[in-house]
Amino acid sequence: MEAHKKGNLTISGVGSSSGGTVRIAKIDGIGKLDGDVICSEFIVNGKAEVHGNVKASTAEINGTAVVQGNLHSERLRTQGKTIVNGDLIGDRIDITGLLSVAGKCEAERFNANGKLQMEMLNAGNIQITLHGNSSITEIGGELIKIRREPGIDFAKWLKVLPIALGNKLTAQTIEGDDVYVECITAEVVRGTNVAIGPGCEIGLVEYKEKFDQDKASKVKRIEQM
Repeated sequence: MEAHKKGNLTISGVGSSSGGTVRIAKIDGIGKLDGDVICSEFIVNGKAEVHGNVKASTAEINGTAVVQGNLHSERLRTQGKTIVNGDLIGDRIDITGLLSVAGKCEAERFNANGKLQMEMLNAGNIQITLHGNSSITEIGGELIKIRREPGIDFAKWLKVLPIALGNKLTAQTIEGDDVYVECITAEVVRGTNVAIGPGCEIGLVEYKEKFDQDKASKVKRIEQM
């Protein structure tokens, strides 16, 4: 069932709409939107597919959402699975679950607990807790912290394997002012202050002021800039 009331777009159950400019776009159930959506609030409780771009002041996704274009939201919070086949841009982005971005991802603050797949992540403050294997080609920011899932006894893993399988991030380049990483494989990690935690395999670390390395990680080359 589809309803338009006072500039709102609501799909309850199973339905579809042509999108448009509305105050609130809300899907409770399974919904399909054909065209761009511009709104103050974009809310998904269930499953949504948007054949176009989404521009919202706030967006909240509980379940699964696929946006074929770009997703721009000042404040985005997700729980579940979100796929953006364009760019993802916002001020604050909070992810719980899986996020896949075909284009670039840009934010002031980026917090994620889950599995990430994207080409480029650029944010002032990046906090990532790994749940599953992730891949981000390039990561850039001021403060970058990438950690394994809390609760894993890393010492127990090390008795069997050099790294903890299932919670790992692969990247080409990670660059920031203050960088702390765990459980990553990267070609280059670069920053003013760089700390390499356990479970890492890195080709080159370049740092300006401070460098620290956990004994459980491997770094082929270390250079001070």
